[in-house]
Amino acid sequence: MTKAKTMNRSRNQLATAYAPESFFTFEGGKGACISRSTAGESLELSESTKNLVFERMNELGRAWFIAASSVRDGDPTKPNILPEQCVDQVMLDMNRITFQLPGQERFYLCRPSHMEYTPAPLTFVCRTCGIFKDYATLTDLDKDLKFLTPNHCSDPKKKGRCDWEQLDVIFVHWSGNWEAAFPGQWHWSERDSKVIKRRDNCVCGSSLFRLNRRSAGIGDWFFECATCDKPLSAKWLQNDSATLRILGQSMAPNRLTEVRMQATSYRASNAYYVKSDLFIDFKDSSQQLLNRLQPGREAELKDFVAKQYGFAVQPIADDDVRKACDSKPECSKDFADYMAAVEQIRILEGLLSGTMGSVLKGAIDIAYTSRQRILDDLRQRQILISRSELPGPVAANLQNRQSIFASKFDPFRLAIEHAALKNTRLDVEAKNNGKKPYVSFTRLDEDLAPEDKDNKGHVQSLTQELLDKLGFEDMGLIREFDLCRFSFGYSRMESSPILREKRGMDMPVRLNLFPPMKQNDSMRHPVYVIQQGNEALYVRLKEDLVLEWLRGLNCLDMFTLNGDEKIGAGLLLTAQPMSQFLDNLPENSTPHVYHYLYTLLHSFSHLLMKYVSEYSGLDQGSLGEYIFPNDLAFVVYRNGTTMDLGNLSSLWRNVGIEMLTNMLSSKATQCGTGSLCTARGGACPDCMMMPETSCIASNKLLSRSVLRSIGGAPRFDKQGKPISGYLDIVARRLLKYPLQH
Repeated sequence: MTKAKTMNRSRNQLATAYAPESFFTFEGGKGACISRSTAGESLELSESTKNLVFERMNELGRAWFIAASSVRDGDPTKPNILPEQCVDQVMLDMNRITFQLPGQERFYLCRPSHMEYTPAPLTFVCRTCGIFKDYATLTDLDKDLKFLTPNHCSDPKKKGRCDWEQLDVIFVHWSGNWEAAFPGQWHWSERDSKVIKRRDNCVCGSSLFRLNRRSAGIGDWFFECATCDKPLSAKWLQNDSATLRILGQSMAPNRLTEVRMQATSYRASNAYYVKSDLFIDFKDSSQQLLNRLQPGREAELKDFVAKQYGFAVQPIADDDVRKACDSKPECSKDFADYMAAVEQIRILEGLLSGTMGSVLKGAIDIAYTSRQRILDDLRQRQILISRSELPGPVAANLQNRQSIFASKFDPFRLAIEHAALKNTRLDVEAKNNGKKPYVSFTRLDEDLAPEDKDNKGHVQSLTQELLDKLGFEDMGLIREFDLCRFSFGYSRMESSPILREKRGMDMPVRLNLFPPMKQNDSMRHPVYVIQQGNEALYVRLKEDLVLEWLRGLNCLDMFTLNGDEKIGAGLLLTAQPMSQFLDNLPENSTPHVYHYLYTLLHSFSHLLMKYVSEYSGLDQGSLGEYIFPNDLAFVVYRNGTTMDLGNLSSLWRNVGIEMLTNMLSSKATQCGTGSLCTARGGACPDCMMMPETSCIASNKLLSRSVLRSIGGAPRFDKQGKPISGYLDIVARRLLKYPLQH
């Protein structure tokens, strides 16, 4: 019993619910345990995937540090926050002042395969006499087990048959630390300049105590002397040894509230929050696109954005091609072919005014095609980069994107990822094992088509009609949506960097790495990585309808499109900062069009997840979402590492038409809580909200009002007027221009 035991669970469970430092009980609820850092199976990751894991860890950690350290900015009456109160000490620089993620050699990336655990807390109370006992180690408990029996009652007043149970209450702190109960407290010793653990004795000299649990609130329990019944204190209190150590010499009476711990059940959610993230795992495919997101490649990213969304692009001059090819000796033939095509165009166009004009037109077209082919090839090989003209706000957002957008909300990254998804899935016609990687529901393949082949055309036509009524440009099945999910740390008391108004002031919540464990003769922090490629549903909304809906919202920053610009150009022009935790979202009388667009996609995604869960039998917690705002698209995917049984493809074959039909019903956007939810914008657990594991945005930027005109508006819109829902705009358009199929 003195050594850690090993347990096996699903990979997702091991990386989250049973991750290191989490408390849990086995089936039946008997006996609390704590997970310990364990080396999982080694795994081979592509270099791009590995780099992206560390990039996302660095980004999340830095965002956490900035948010936690600035929680009391501007309030001189509150104590200052020290860096070590915000993140694990190993995530600070040498001077312990700013955030710095440790080098990759300090981490061990592995696939969760098992987890070690030990019993905790080692505190016990007799149900009969209330006597309290605690143990520092499992060895101490082993030695005393023979006395934790019915025939060994230690009550000095009245011997009875003892019935021992493990105490299910612990003390937790926003530092990430926890403490088992004991009659005493941790203190800072001014004389010794260190933290000491002081166990108390009763004034009568006894060190044996009962735990008085008669109060309904566990924070009001207290220890009383087993000999004279005198209470040790009015209620049990505990100080956090980690925060005492951090504050050290700066410990003062006004900081005492910062070190107080909170009594809670180890089963409570605030006892542990795992820190994880995920991203689309393109592995080594589409790297030419994804590399544009790397530092120093801003010019290429700007070029992509300009071409993708129709911003003005300066034409490439012959001198630009020459300079680009001069730097690459292997491009000398490309430049020669390019100049030959240019010269041919010049000569042929000079002859157009003659009688041979109509004959030469075909030759000129061929020459232009040859010239463009060479330019496209040079651009594809990243030898030639065009000079893009982006509006000031777009250029500024692009330049500062890593500081104002979390990766999962970065519109530029999401634009690249959507383009990569098109290249690797959506636009691929080639089949793998007889199946295409993506099938639109209006162009069914043999696997998704009805068994009655003669009915295929009718099903496709009916599907198109329903998609039109939903305002969907396209909807279909992605057969393998590759994701990489990883967990690397935890927090307690709160899942975000700030604990609001705790004992009169905001507290910084500390982000902790999983404790290090020994791997290859060195101590390394485990990072549990899960790769999955499950089925997903892809949806893209109609651009013209979205534009019409946005124009009716009275947003002061509503854009106009010029020339060949797509809606993504306007959205990039108005994109608003979106941090990792979506804190400080503005709520005022001038709502932003970008927040409205994101809320529309996000709410549609949750609506689809709700109906996918209802019709497929999948739990809502087993689904996830990914949103591409610039491209008016979102993906709902099956989130799991067990064998994919084709739930989503079966869903479409069996009840796809029925599901879409019911999504259009008025009942789909109703809420069981009634008017209160509507007045607050129409998003609560009874209608739009999803489990935390399913939602990419922590259930923020959600509202039923963006889908249907329910008389309200999203929380961030303080204009005081109800808005028109997107589905109502679609219905009015169809009434004006009936479907023609």
